[in-house]
Amino acid sequence: MVQSGRKTIKIEAPIIITSDGTPVWMNKEWAVDFFDWLGESKLKVSGMKHMQNKLQLTFTTPKECTMFGLKYASRKK
Repeated sequence: MVQSGRKTIKIEAPIIITSDGTPVWMNKEWAVDFFDWLGESKLKVSGMKHMQNKLQLTFTTPKECTMFGLKYASRKK
């Protein structure tokens, strides 16, 4: 879970990084579903970084990061 005061969170995502640094989504439906859900949640993401098998999201405030963590955890159940 997200610690208080942090603006970033890393989640598991079906992404691989090629040898030239290009991120490739291994599951297109996951990405579409996730970003649709994120848009519906009305949380403000200020940045995103692709990592090997992870996605790092940066939010405008620590409160929004915590809210995302709670909503995402309940979504995965």
